[in-house]
Amino acid sequence: MCEPIQGWWDRDTDHEGRRIRSDVRTAAREIWQRVRSQVESVLGDSGAAGELMELSVAQASNYLDRKGVPVDSQSHVGLLLVIFWRVLERRRSTLSRLEPIGGIGDLSSRVSDNWSKQIDSRLDAEKIVRLLSEQSRTILALRSAGYEWSDIARLMNVSVASLRSGFWHEIRRLRRKIETQKPSAQEGK
Repeated sequence: MCEPIQGWWDRDTDHEGRRIRSDVRTAAREIWQRVRSQVESVLGDSGAAGELMELSVAQASNYLDRKGVPVDSQSHVGLLLVIFWRVLERRRSTLSRLEPIGGIGDLSSRVSDNWSKQIDSRLDAEKIVRLLSEQSRTILALRSAGYEWSDIARLMNVSVASLRSGFWHEIRRLRRKIETQKPSAQEGK
């Protein structure tokens, strides 16, 4: 089992001397392993987990202070998780914009026989995700983070069957829509 890496979020102040609330630090310790797993699932490496946790803890602490919420008045695990998911999604979005691959030699070594199909599939998947409803994007994010269908259904107060069928129905509908919008191979000749 990995030892949690303690960042400045587990001290009284951050690197700029701002106070970090003890209740937010406690919440951060409670979710640390879960957060590391989510970062690895979304980014492919848990190396950025400490940095993302630092940003999340600072935002949560600052938010609670601005709102005048008394320290230790309640658990802030939920708030910290929501802030963390947003920070993680921003990082994922930033990293997905550009993917440096090196020179032409590096490119040719990465190209496979069916590179065109792989690119089309990835572009279609990205289009589908952008076109998903807010609920389906939430479901996808939670599934990617390791949540079971039953957990998500309970969070959204719907049945598992209804949740799953609605999600996949929307995916199939969007896939058909994208397929009908593609120009045929004959049009390009």
